[in-house]
Amino acid sequence: MTAEVKHPYVGVSGVISPEIEASLESMSIECGLPDRNRMLALGVKAVHKTQFLDVENKYGQDWYPVGEESFRNALRHNKLNPNTIAVAQAYFDVEHVRSSEYRAKFLSRIVQRGEPWLQAIQFDMLPWHSNNEMWGFLEEVKQNEIAVFLQAHGDAMNTLGPRDSVCVLRQYAELLDYVLFDSSHGTGTRLDSSALEPFIAEAHEQIDLSQTGIAIAGGLNSEIVREDLPQLLSKYPNLSWDAEGQLHPVNEDGKRPLDLSVTKDYLKASSAILGEVVTK
Repeated sequence: MTAEVKHPYVGVSGVISPEIEASLESMSIECGLPDRNRMLALGVKAVHKTQFLDVENKYGQDWYPVGEESFRNALRHNKLNPNTIAVAQAYFDVEHVRSSEYRAKFLSRIVQRGEPWLQAIQFDMLPWHSNNEMWGFLEEVKQNEIAVFLQAHGDAMNTLGPRDSVCVLRQYAELLDYVLFDSSHGTGTRLDSSALEPFIAEAHEQIDLSQTGIAIAGGLNSEIVREDLPQLLSKYPNLSWDAEGQLHPVNEDGKRPLDLSVTKDYLKASSAILGEVVTK
């Protein structure tokens, strides 16, 4: 990987314990992701219900840590692994997100609770496309020396389209470590690479890739990685991606913890296609 490109990653979201974190890091090494110049991004959910109201949501504590202690101890403290980045995945309630007081309080809570391991915050469904106050808010986040992952969600993508979406993102690119194009946002809808590619192409044309990395997400698992990503990687070899819902299938108890077997298949598939791109 050249120094001119932001370090790309392969992401796994819905991590809730240091034991799972250690397993995933071992899998990453076993699958050869560091040799493919990919970081492992580990996402810990931080949503309004479970980390602002501190009550369990419909997905359960096996997926979403509830309250301060579970969030604080979701990952190992004092992270030293340069091949892993620890990300809080924040979802601010749509009825409150326009309140600066609410945003400040929730941000402070995430930073304080995640302090032992927090390296980045991913903002999902933030209305950056319709409310310019969100850019001032992200500037506050950067002042805390926290990396910013910003989801370009379906609402923004559908409203603005590829060119205008990226034009807005380019204006504030100094605040963004990664932009994540994700139109499914947890629905499990299969990745539509043909629909995402115009956004990816515009981002590569307009955005300084040494400053802001480009990522995709939505309905990814090992099979879809093998089928849909090689074509994108052949054009955009430094693309990052993240998976969540497909890695949390319902188990025999009706719960949806991270399935380590399914996740290992996903990491192996990711490494395999990266290897194919390198050898071509």
